[in-house]
Amino acid sequence: MELGAGFIAMYATLASRDVDCCLIPESPFFLDGSGGIFEFVKKRLREEGHMVIVIAEGAGQELLAAENSNAGSEQDASGNKLLQDVGLWISHKIRVR
Repeated sequence: MELGAGFIAMYATLASRDVDCCLIPESPFFLDGSGGIFEFVKKRLREEGHMVIVIAEGAGQELLAAENSNAGSEQDASGNKLLQDVGLWISHKIRVR
C-alpha cells in the first residue's frame, strides 16, 4: 500500500463509529469557507463540545506545501519524499481560530 492511500484510516473510521471527520489523500479538502473543515469543526464543537478527526498519512500535503515552501522538498536516505505532519498543522490552525 502506498503512502498516499487512506484505506486504513477510512476503514478504521467506519469501524469506530466515533469519528466525526476522516481526511484522506484520495479526497481533497479545503480549510476555509462554506463546507470547509474549519466550518465543520466549529459547528461540531458548538453542538457536541468535542470532535474526533482521523487524518491519513498523505492527506492535505498540498495545503501544507502551499503555506510552507520547504514542505514536500525533503527526502529520506532512500530518496522517498518525507511527508509533513498535517495533523499537528491542522490542530494548530484550529486552536488559533
